[in-house]
Amino acid sequence: MKITSGDYKYRNIEVPKGIRPTTEKVREAVFSMIREWIPGAAVCDLFAGSGAMGLEALSRGADKCWFSELNRQNFRILLGNIDNCKAGEKSVPMNCDFKTALARIDTTLDVVIMDPPYDQLDYYPQAMEILQERGLLNEGSVVVAEHLYDNPLQEKYGGLTRIKEKKYGSIGVDVYIFE
Repeated sequence: MKITSGDYKYRNIEVPKGIRPTTEKVREAVFSMIREWIPGAAVCDLFAGSGAMGLEALSRGADKCWFSELNRQNFRILLGNIDNCKAGEKSVPMNCDFKTALARIDTTLDVVIMDPPYDQLDYYPQAMEILQERGLLNEGSVVVAEHLYDNPLQEKYGGLTRIKEKKYGSIGVDVYIFE
C-alpha cells in the first residue's frame, strides 16, 4: 500500500496482519471530501492501524497528527511507517486505547479520522461524546467516520452533524461538522 498524494506520495505503508486498511480508492475519496480542512490542520487518527489515514493527511499539508493504536504489534508497524515517511516531527504516536489518547491531547483538533473495528459500534458515539466533552473540537472541525454501510451511524451526535454520507462497496464514510 502507498501514500496517494502530497509530500509522501508513493511511500510504502506496511499493513499489519489482521486489519483491513482503508483502500486507496476510499482514502482518495475521503481526502477529496475534506481537502479544505487539511492544510495546516491538527489531525487525530483514532484506531490508526498502519497510520495510512493520518500519514495521508500529513502528506497533504496537515501540521500535526496524533495517532492512537492500542495493539502493540500494529503500533510497532505504525512507528515504522511514520519513520519511513520521515514524519516523526509532525507525529504524536500513542500506544493506548482511544479514550486514553483523547485524554492526552491538549489542543483542539481540526480533523478527526476514526475507523474502529467494525464490530465495535459503541466506539463511534463514545469517541464523539469525548471529543465534545473535552473541548477538542473547534467550531467547523470535521470528524470522518468509516464504518460498514449496513451499520449506519446517526445523523447527529451532540454538536456534530453529518454533512456527507458516501458508500464505497460495503464501506460507508460519514463526515460530521462541529457547530
